[in-house]
Amino acid sequence: MNTVIQILAFCLALLLSLYGTPIARRVAYRYGILDNPDGRLKTHHAPIPYLGGIIVFFAMILPLSLLFDFSRELLGLLFAATILLMVGLFDDLKALTPGIKFFFQIVATVILLKSGIRLQLSFMQPWLNYLLSFLWILSLINAYNIIDIMDGLATSCALPATLMIFTLAELNGNHMVAIIAVSLAGSLIGFLYFNWAPATIYLGDSGSMVIGMMIGSLVIMIDHTRHNDLGFLSALFVVAVPVFDLAYVFLQRLAKKRSPFLGSPDHLALRLRKKLCLSSSQTTFFLASLQSVLWVPVILNYYGGIWTAVITTITLVLFFAMLGLWLADEPMP
Repeated sequence: MNTVIQILAFCLALLLSLYGTPIARRVAYRYGILDNPDGRLKTHHAPIPYLGGIIVFFAMILPLSLLFDFSRELLGLLFAATILLMVGLFDDLKALTPGIKFFFQIVATVILLKSGIRLQLSFMQPWLNYLLSFLWILSLINAYNIIDIMDGLATSCALPATLMIFTLAELNGNHMVAIIAVSLAGSLIGFLYFNWAPATIYLGDSGSMVIGMMIGSLVIMIDHTRHNDLGFLSALFVVAVPVFDLAYVFLQRLAKKRSPFLGSPDHLALRLRKKLCLSSSQTTFFLASLQSVLWVPVILNYYGGIWTAVITTITLVLFFAMLGLWLADEPMP
């Protein structure tokens, strides 16, 4: 029965996204909800409509009616996602200050924690579980928001993450998380058809923040410690590329004595594209493939022992540190 519901949820989300995205695109053009090029960070040649995030959101949540049981956690997810969707939409219409956006991100994160979505690691004090969960979700909201710098990039990195979450949820017997993840995956696949380079519609902040919040929440709703206490480190692999980009951009801006909240061309994708002379679609494919390959250590960490988790995590950190150093000498404007 669960398999049937999962298939129905995926197909419904996919169809809603495929048929809903062109409608959102027409509405955005009609009302001027467009991302205009600025010649610096926004280098597309013509205005591109926003509102993709609204379609991804509704294509994801409508199939959730198949769950027939709206738990406290699910209601918390939907409430928090709605807040971020509205804030992101206002930001797309008329740019909000970073402080206002950050405030509502905190509000959404607190709602999630109050609904019971948090780490529950038995070897940590409850207050530390709350603190780590708060920082984790807040970081993921911003990680997917920041990495949405290139056609299809945020969507392409989110897709393998949702499939990893689905796999872990199935292994864990968490059917609610599995259905939410597979609904999000179907929604992302349908949207990616229009968002891949050259994109004809963008997620906007309304989409990227919601995706980051959903992935950040779902991954900590799974019990990663069934086989070893450090299995929770698998969560880092599920979102490795966006998290590294967030940390990299943050450190680069601080090193240049710039505000970490103001846009700059210090992103991993932009540096990689310039360093290797890639096109936007090639860069997106490379980073999405890198995120997909990390499926292997996710499964190894889930089933392996403590040393497996330690070794794979150290390897991951060293790999991205070396990648960051290699890209750091690439001059950016």
